Amino acid sequence: MEPSIYEFPDIFRRVHMERPGEIPAEVRFLKEIWSRHGNGPVRRVLDIASGNSPHGQILAREGTTVVGIDRSPTMIAAGRREFSSGGLRLYRRNIVNFSLPERPFDAAILMSETFPAIADNDALIAHLRSVGRTLRRGAIYTIDIDRHDGIELVKRRRLWRSRRVQIGLLRVDVREFHRPIAWRDAMHSIYELECTIRFPGHPVRTRDLIPVRYTTPPTIDLLARASGCFAMVAAYPDLSFTRSLDRCRGRWFAVLRRT
Repeated sequence: MEPSIYEFPDIFRRVHMERPGEIPAEVRFLKEIWSRHGNGPVRRVLDIASGNSPHGQILAREGTTVVGIDRSPTMIAAGRREFSSGGLRLYRRNIVNFSLPERPFDAAILMSETFPAIADNDALIAHLRSVGRTLRRGAIYTIDIDRHDGIELVKRRRLWRSRRVQIGLLRVDVREFHRPIAWRDAMHSIYELECTIRFPGHPVRTRDLIPVRYTTPPTIDLLARASGCFAMVAAYPDLSFTRSLDRCRGRWFAVLRRT
């Protein structure tokens, strides 16, 4: 079985085209959301699908208590190596159904664009209820979501994009594929990510298969209501509080309040 790109935390973020300064900008954006929509100070944050929790590391340095959950032991180990001075705790958990030995949080975040990969209706509701159980009433859950254009029914596996990523002296060849989806599935696409990491003398090929559900603001609003735990209170595009959703370029943020 081919390994996953998520087993290489430093490479993974570059492959996913994270830009310099992006994480600090996202943290500033989250703080403004909490200021606008929260009902009290945010001292405890749950970071969902955290990976090595780069957002949590920034918040923890500023004095916030952060707890991250992720299914990858490699990512969790990386986060513990990178930040060992307290204020950040990481647990290995499935993000659909989970519980934590922690007291309630003031806010939750999911900043890895992972939410649309939860494709099944029951799993989506279970996820929101799991998050809801960890939050105090009035707490804010912010979800980072790719903008989804019209669904194209893909009937066979096909190459979408090829690119090359340079990380110092290391080259990574990236190929991205779309795979077939059934008409009856509420899917935007099935995304296949193939990376060839050109380590000196021993290249490594990784492969990840990621279902992507078609997700829009009305979808999140309906899911929030169906969960019985949340109400959707706002949606913002591209780290902007002034641009309309109609002008969303690449991603948007759903803001839910724990009811």
